[in-house]
Amino acid sequence: MKRINKILILVLAVVIAGGAAAAYFIFRKDAKPYISDTKFLLNTVCTVSLYDKQDSAVLQGAFDVLAHYEQLFSVNVESSDIYKINHASGAPVQVDPDTIDVIRESVGYSEASGGLFDITVGALSTLWNIEGDAPKVPPEDQIAAAMKTIDYNNIVISGDTVALKDKDARLDLGGVAKGFIADKVRDYLKSKGVGRAIINLGGNVEVIGSKAADTPWIVGVQQPFMDRNEDIGFLYVADKSVVTSGIYERYFVQDGKLYAHILDPRTGYPVENNLSSVTIVSDNSKQGDGLAATCFLLGVEKATQLVESMDDIQAIFITKDGQVITTKGIGDKIKFVPAGQDAASGAASTP
Repeated sequence: MKRINKILILVLAVVIAGGAAAAYFIFRKDAKPYISDTKFLLNTVCTVSLYDKQDSAVLQGAFDVLAHYEQLFSVNVESSDIYKINHASGAPVQVDPDTIDVIRESVGYSEASGGLFDITVGALSTLWNIEGDAPKVPPEDQIAAAMKTIDYNNIVISGDTVALKDKDARLDLGGVAKGFIADKVRDYLKSKGVGRAIINLGGNVEVIGSKAADTPWIVGVQQPFMDRNEDIGFLYVADKSVVTSGIYERYFVQDGKLYAHILDPRTGYPVENNLSSVTIVSDNSKQGDGLAATCFLLGVEKATQLVESMDDIQAIFITKDGQVITTKGIGDKIKFVPAGQDAASGAASTP
């Protein structure tokens, strides 16, 4: 899943206690002021922080962008484009141009993964209901029936309309929507003159600019199945997106077996391989979002080949036995420092 990454800023620490917090300023001797707000949207905790333009109207505008796309892409809001497509019994539905764009993007990842990533997984994800109150393994016959509805080739885009050839198929944009939306928030903030900011949409972290001149932001990569303040390493980034997909936060256990929320359309069950998490570093969050889920399903070897065939995209894989495997760009184009090592000297330190 896309976890709630922690932005670790060496000279500035923020703690937001409980629920949504009003926008506020922090002043410290060793840090410049900034303005930040946190709200629950997109079924997750969303935080936007502005560092060089403390304008509350601009900050609120960022959350207005979030709310707009939540209404557009939600599977539960009856007025949303996705809900209308899912309940149109195969008839074409006129939708927003952005809905067309995110669906096209999704189909691209389906093609790249040979169908492993597929947004028509909605019937299956609804059946499993892993994020529900009392999830359990569904009956095999129901899993088999839901699997028959999964095929991205059944998505028909014509002009400004979308239809599903299989009337029982359901779209689920959970693997791509937050990345697409994070980029839209970034573009909005830049249009308002923001040059330094952090956008964190429940694990889709996107940074605008850098912390200061020649000083990148530091993003922690969490140690799977450990507390959120226990990181396996730190990425030093500017004008980048960092997205992590993993099996360690959204799951349930039945008869001693863990069932995570990342579903494998080949089996109808949660994915089973040697991975605990995949982190993608890219220029755009929509790339990272779709690729993180795709790479998790592909496994380390095939995912590495895919990532290294693409420009300006890097990946970090953490296996179930604790190995950290990186693609070629990590350590070269993107600085990654294992926990406990100083960025410059390699000496032990506390970030």
